[in-house]
Amino acid sequence: MSCGGCELLVKEALLEIEGVSEAGASHLNGTVVVDYDPERVSVSTIKAVIEEQGFTVNT
Repeated sequence: MSCGGCELLVKEALLEIEGVSEAGASHLNGTVVVDYDPERVSVSTIKAVIEEQGFTVNT
């Protein structure tokens, strides 16, 4: 991520996932924080949505 627009793109995409209650992204830190219900959504789904936005996920 390189700007606030990137942060918003990732955040909005994550919040569309059923089971995600909160999401935040920081282009300055290169991080994404997600509050989610693991019974409703998997980490692999969350990663896939971030990657669909054009970003690489490093864990």
